[in-house]
Parts: sequence; C-alpha cells; structure tokens
Amino acid sequence: MRESIKERREKVAECLRKNMSETLIAKHLGVARQTIVRDVAFFKRNSPNWLDGLAKDGFTFEYQLALEKIKNNGARLEELYSKTDNLPLQIVIIRESDRNAKLYLELLGETPAIHAYKRATQVKALGNVS
Repeated sequence: MRESIKERREKVAECLRKNMSETLIAKHLGVARQTIVRDVAFFKRNSPNWLDGLAKDGFTFEYQLALEKIKNNGARLEELYSKTDNLPLQIVIIRESDRNAKLYLELLGETPAIHAYKRATQVKALGNVS
C-alpha cells in the first residue's frame, strides 16, 4: 500500500532537518528524486504562509509564555528537591531539572531567529501599507 503524500512529506522534512541532500532522501525513501524536488518546492511555497499565520496568532507571545512556564517548572523542581531526603527521588528531580534547563537554553538559542522574523514581518507590513 502506498503511503500518503503527507506521510512522505513528514519523512522528507525529517531528512531535511538531518541535512540530507534531495538525492540521498530519494534513495532513502525509495522514490524518484523529482518527487523530493516537488516536496521541497511545496515546503518553500507554503512556509511563508505558515510563518505569517504564526505571527498573526501571537507566536512571539506564545514563545514568551513557554519560556516563563519552563522557568516556573524549574523553580518547582528546586522546591521539590529541597523538600525531600529521598535519594532516588532527588536523582529523578535532578534529571528533570537538567532536561528543563536544556529545553530553556534551546528555546533561548532560538530567540535571535524569532526577533529576526518579527522584524521581517514588520518591514513586510510597512512595505504593504503604501
């Protein structure tokens, strides 16, 4: 049974995130290179619309909320750690704290891209006013 276009495109997107070439993706998925070329063109055509939708839906605000939630989770984990003498539980809390801190830093690392996108959409909006 043939997989759906959506399923294939999800696989193509994953391969692209791994920096695989179109030719290698085609071999990996067992499809023609031209199919991958069309999928990549589809992504390029639709990504501005997707990003515009995120901006209109308050993506920057949602990003800030996510960062705040991660910070709050870190504070709660610290509080839990300080309230227990149970060594196995402390180890679990330390692992979760590490994961929480890693996620926070990953999101912070994306901040420049978010600010650049915000500036680009503002410039685009100003350009459409005339």
